[in-house]
Amino acid sequence: MTKKQIIFHVNYRGCKHEVTTYENEYRSLMALLYDKFYFEDFGDCKGIGRCGTCHVRVLTPSPVLSVRHGNETTTLGRMENVTESSRLSCQILINDAIEQMHFEIIDDDNPGLY
Repeated sequence: MTKKQIIFHVNYRGCKHEVTTYENEYRSLMALLYDKFYFEDFGDCKGIGRCGTCHVRVLTPSPVLSVRHGNETTTLGRMENVTESSRLSCQILINDAIEQMHFEIIDDDNPGLY
């Protein structure tokens, strides 16, 4: 059985990147971003939604991706630079919901760096 290819876009350090992956190739968007764009201090809590270091903004409106899961609401509530479209990438699964979506990686320790 062939896995479905998924393409989405990421704004990172002022550059726009097209990312190609396959459904369930990674356990979360955080794991994929860490692997593709390795940068320090990203995903410190390893995906349980408590540290906020994997903060992203969903730039493409999506009712599916606007729903926060697990510890997201509490964690994002303690952070700065949070908007309605803020999510923790560790809580976003790699599936059809991210097809052709646009994300921006947010560095809350250094606003404007990413």
